[in-house]
Amino acid sequence: MKDLLQASVNVLPYRARYWIKHIPGLAASQRWLLRRFLEGQPFVHTVNAGPAAGLRFEITLPHDKAIWTGTYEHEFTRAIIEHIKPGDVCYDIGGYRGFMSGAMALAGASKVVVFEPAPMNQLALRRLCELNPALPISVMPLALSDSNGLVLLKVMPDLSMGKLVGSPFQTGAAAVDEMTVSVRTMDGLVEGGNIPLPNVVKIDVEGSEFDVLRGATKVLETSRPCIFLEAHSVALETMCSRQLSQAGYDIHRLKPHVGVEEQTRHLICLPQ
Repeated sequence: MKDLLQASVNVLPYRARYWIKHIPGLAASQRWLLRRFLEGQPFVHTVNAGPAAGLRFEITLPHDKAIWTGTYEHEFTRAIIEHIKPGDVCYDIGGYRGFMSGAMALAGASKVVVFEPAPMNQLALRRLCELNPALPISVMPLALSDSNGLVLLKVMPDLSMGKLVGSPFQTGAAAVDEMTVSVRTMDGLVEGGNIPLPNVVKIDVEGSEFDVLRGATKVLETSRPCIFLEAHSVALETMCSRQLSQAGYDIHRLKPHVGVEEQTRHLICLPQ
């Protein structure tokens, strides 16, 4: 039964995976089966559709349901891989557990450098590399910002989110854990020969996105990478857009209309 349920998502048409939860009765039955037989029990799954098709991933339901179905941040991930050319170097800044890193590698990148300061996510990324040994993914256990040193990382109630102290994102939310992590600038790492210049950069750092850009001015000028950025407020969108416009980038939102102040805005930033 467990094996059948683990593979059951593969028989659904990809588009149906978005709306099946809205079908009365069927959705309730699915949730009951998953809770009864799979919830909280890790298993290895090969994503069979979407931008990360072919990626092997260790799934724990219900937390990883969108990764299991291959629908995790589908539009943003699709936009990223459409700009990757064979042999490109990609940065995944704020890699979380590596779904987008895997999609980048599968799209033909010659190297994907993942920046992730949270130890729990680093373990998941190393597991991802073990499950996909042919993919050119390397993990850097640190955060990118506009300075070098040590900074406090706050783990948020949603454990997928960790933010550096000083981030203006969700200032009213209490952290469930705190730890000291290393931070470096992108410019410093490139100048020191630690990482190659990038062609494609994805940034999702829970409110520190402007600081990442401020620490990458030389890279933006030299390498002119395509940048895919999650801005976590109106103010951050404005600041990041201004910074990138001054660096010679054209910026547009993946979805033109966004609601509340702290709703994520996905920005596609391409060099002129």
